[in-house]
Order: sequence, then structure tokens, then C-alpha cells
Amino acid sequence: MTRIVYQMSLVDEPSHIVYVPKSYKSSTLTHVAFGTLSLPCVVKTHASLQNEILLSTSLFEQLSMPFCQTIYLFQTEDTLHIGPLIGILSAGFTGSLLRPVGKRSLPFAKLLSTATATGGYPFVFGIHHINWNRGRINGYFYTNDGWEQHEVPFPNVVYNRLPNRKTENLDMFQLVKEKLCSQYLIPLFNPDFFDKWTIDQLMRKNEQTAKLLPETYASPDASRIQSMLSKHRSIYLKPKDGSLGNGVYEVTLCDNNTYRACYKDSSSNQLVTKTLHSLDDVFSLLDKQALPSYLVQQSIPLMTKQGRKVDFRVHTNKNEHGQWVMTVAAAKLAAKNSVTTHVNSGGTIKTLEEIYDCKVECQKVKGLLEKAAILASNQIEQHIDGVIGEIGFDFGLDKDQNLWIFEANSKPGRSIFTHPKLYEADQLTRKYSLLYATHLAEESMCKPGEIYV
Repeated sequence: MTRIVYQMSLVDEPSHIVYVPKSYKSSTLTHVAFGTLSLPCVVKTHASLQNEILLSTSLFEQLSMPFCQTIYLFQTEDTLHIGPLIGILSAGFTGSLLRPVGKRSLPFAKLLSTATATGGYPFVFGIHHINWNRGRINGYFYTNDGWEQHEVPFPNVVYNRLPNRKTENLDMFQLVKEKLCSQYLIPLFNPDFFDKWTIDQLMRKNEQTAKLLPETYASPDASRIQSMLSKHRSIYLKPKDGSLGNGVYEVTLCDNNTYRACYKDSSSNQLVTKTLHSLDDVFSLLDKQALPSYLVQQSIPLMTKQGRKVDFRVHTNKNEHGQWVMTVAAAKLAAKNSVTTHVNSGGTIKTLEEIYDCKVECQKVKGLLEKAAILASNQIEQHIDGVIGEIGFDFGLDKDQNLWIFEANSKPGRSIFTHPKLYEADQLTRKYSLLYATHLAEESMCKPGEIYV
């Protein structure tokens, strides 16, 4: 069903009244809701209205609405819901209206600005902005005049954008997420960062996704690492909960029975290559005590472009109907001798068209990535706890053009969107985040209590 976007305007009347288009069925409506706040009101039709509603100023103020905006209307029994009100949970607030979320203020401003096209009221908030006693949140909205802070009711849906695992694992954030969902029945999507090993194991439950995974083991001991090197000659050691390529080591067994280790030095941020003479020397690089928190993974001989390794970042998003779609596929070229293709390790973003000169081959690869990404998204969603709205995948093609899945991330980075030709894809991912939030809000209104973290 296609949702209609309405423009909301105010009418100077003292009573609680809403005027809707004549075509809107309003005979049973006795209440209006914004977020989780519901008030009694009169709902009347107005012959001159089409895709517009009029709200009395008194009702506007009592509902704690921040400003007029393009909105959706949802109807449940006797209540007309205006919105949705979309809360985006984050951390690291500065207290300044100029840059309220520090360096992440610009990405959030872009996300919130998308609402002028999609409809609804998205805002950013932290747990310290919640007033549990009053049922209000003092959230940050982005308008044509810049950042504004307004106190609004609890939202219809929460989009989790906590910035890192350390923050998310704090008890106070876990308690807030649980309270919003279990006590207030507010759906929350993207509840947690993925654990690499958990994702690997659930992907192996499906024959189609299992065949795309490199051989991988958790908490390897010396014997496991040696057997993997003997079998594959080259392996990766990576933290189960790592990100941005930090803490990743590529270890290769050379012909003279020495070991070559490549990694990024954490203090200097420089790429380092060392020749080592035993596994103990390898372990000395990463602290043998840390092995239980690591994975060992088969290294795949990736395709190259201009002598540089290539892999692919693919984003999938839930759309306005709650269905998975691929929103972007881009290539990442590793820096010379780099362990990973991450931009912070010297990697370069390219469009698929810049990698493949042949249009037919480019479309073939794009189709291959899309099919695998949608398949993997459905597999993850089926087996993991919580509601997920977006996933970022790292894929690779080996020299024989076999496809591999290396990682899946529930809060994918956005470094690929620095490429000027990926601007529209950037907009599309933001659009779908808000449209899926709207879908989830509508689902929770129609079936309260059936959507959980």
C-alpha cells in the first residue's frame, strides 16, 4: 500500500481540532496522537483540503510538536496518528547547537534533512535527554535554520546509531534500550553491533550462504593456526569484534619456512611487514593471551586492479515495505602491501564502472553481488535476535571469479560515500533508513507489543 505524504499547517482555533481531506475516513476518530502521546480531539473533513491537514494551534502545542512538517497519517481504531516521530539514539553529545554530536553532526544533519522528502519527524537524542517521569525527550532536530532542540513525547520508533561497541555495551545503554522496548513497547532497530563469529556460524546454517564463506575458526590455538597455514599458506588473524581493519594481521608461510606478517601499527598508523622465524614470533606481535578473542580465516587471493587488491562494499536496507534491497555496491582498492582495503589504511573507493570497462561484465558482477547480499541479509535476519534495518557487507572475488563474503556489519561505515559518483546512493540509504522506520512505526501501531528488540 502506498502511503500518502501530507503537508501539515496550523489554524488559529482554541479547541482541539484536526481538519483532514474530505476523502479521509474520519467518522470514528476521537483522538489524535503524536509519538506515544494521545489526546482527545475533534476530527473534521474540509472540502478544500487534498494532501494537507490543518491542526489547531492549541492541539499543536499540547502535543509538543516542534514545527510543521510533511507527515503521514495512520489510523488505529479511534486514534489518528500524526508522524511518525522517529528517535535516533546516539552518544557523544557536546551540548552545542552548532555541532551537537561533534564530528558526527554533519552525517546526522544529512539524515534528518531527508525527512523533508520522506515525511515524519526524525530527531537525535542521548539517554541523558530522556525524562522518564514526564515521558518526554529533549531531542535535536535539524531544520533550514540549523540545529534546534525541542522537547517531544517518546517516539514511535527508535533507530539505534550508538557509535561504537564500547558505548553500546555499557549497562546504562542496555537498560535504556530494554526499557523503551519492554515497558513502552517502542520498536528499536539495529539493536547491536554484529559479532563476526556469530554471523559466520549463522551463515553456515544455509547451504547457499555457507559456500560463500572462507574457512574460519574462533579462538585458535597454535595447532589450529599451523594447520591453517599448511593448508592455505596465507591466513588472517582478526579480532571477533574489530572494526576498520584494526588489529588485523595477514600471516603467510613462506617457502623457506619463515613467516611474513603484515599489519598496521596502532601507534604510528603505518603499514608494517616483518619476516619472522617461528609461530611464537607471530604470537609475540598480538599477545598470545589475546587469541581467544581472535578468529583465524583463510586468506583469499583477491582479484587486482593496477596491482592493488580489490574487494566490494555492499549496503542493503529495508525499504518502506520492510523488504531487503541493495542500495549501493562499490569497490575498494587496497593501498600497496596493505592488509585490508579500508580507507583509513590507505584504501581508495571506486565505482564498479571504474573497475570494469566492459558494461556487460560490470552488470554481471553487480547482479552477483545483489543476489548474494539479499540472500545473506535474509539469512542473518532469520537467525539473529532483534530487528535489523541495514547491513554493510564486505565481498571479494578471487582470481577465478568466485564470490566470497568476508564480513557483515549492522552499523556500516559511510566512507564509500565520499566518492562523488555515489552521492545518489548516499541519499538512497538515508531515505530507506527513515522509510523503514516509518514502516516499523506503522506496524507497531497496528500490532502493539508484537515487535521486540
